Formats: sequence, C-alpha cells, structure tokens
Amino acid sequence: MESTKLDIGAQIPSVTKSITTKSILQFESCGILDRENIHNNEELAKQRLGTTYTIASGRMSVAFAAESLRKFFGPEVFNHTGTVNLKFLRPVKDGDTITVQGAVSHQEKVDRGTLVTVDIYCENQNQDKTAVGFGTALVS
Repeated sequence: MESTKLDIGAQIPSVTKSITTKSILQFESCGILDRENIHNNEELAKQRLGTTYTIASGRMSVAFAAESLRKFFGPEVFNHTGTVNLKFLRPVKDGDTITVQGAVSHQEKVDRGTLVTVDIYCENQNQDKTAVGFGTALVS
C-alpha cells in the first residue's frame, strides 16, 4: 500500500447503495430468522417506532462502511485487521440512497505496523447524516 494513500485527509472510496424493502428483508433474513422485529414487520415498527414502514438494520450501514474500507485498505488488510464502529443518527428506510464517505484522520505506529483510523459517515439522498463513526486497519 502506498504511503501517500494513507496521509491524513486521504479520501476513501465512496460506496452508494439504494435501499428497498426487498433489500432490507433479504438482509434481515440472513441474521434474524427466529423472530419478527422493526426491520421485517411493518406493524411492529408502527407499534414501537410510530413509523408506517420498516427500517433498515444498522448492520446494513456497517456492511456498507466495511465495503468502502475494504476497497481502501484492500481485502488482504481489512479482512484480517479492520474494524468499523458507527453511531446511528436517523433511520434508513425503503427509497433511501445511502452513501458512505470518509477520510484518514489518524495514524499511530504500533508493534505490528501502523494503525490507521478513518473517520466515516453515511448520508442519505438529502445529505442527512444517518450514521457517523470510524474504521481502523493495521497496515505494515
């Protein structure tokens, strides 16, 4: 990995995903198979959140952020040493388009290489931030 790519302020590749009810249900079917919840049942979402729709799991945004970081660091690095930590700010729902963006914010020499931190955020088609946080990876 070239060092200029890791300079403070270096931008990560953005990832954009269109959210549909089908994609929400498909994502949920991979993880929560044994119970209905606000992600796969409109009536429960209405009761618990007051919405008229299901919302995407925060894990979807984590997966999108991981995809962007994997493109930036490379799978051989990110798949073995990468992390994603997001705080969710607003619901993601059917019809939203979510874009992940970010930039290198910190580097620290550690025993096994350099720990690189990237500030990341997800925003919808209205430029409303839906999640903020950071990702890391250990590069040699």
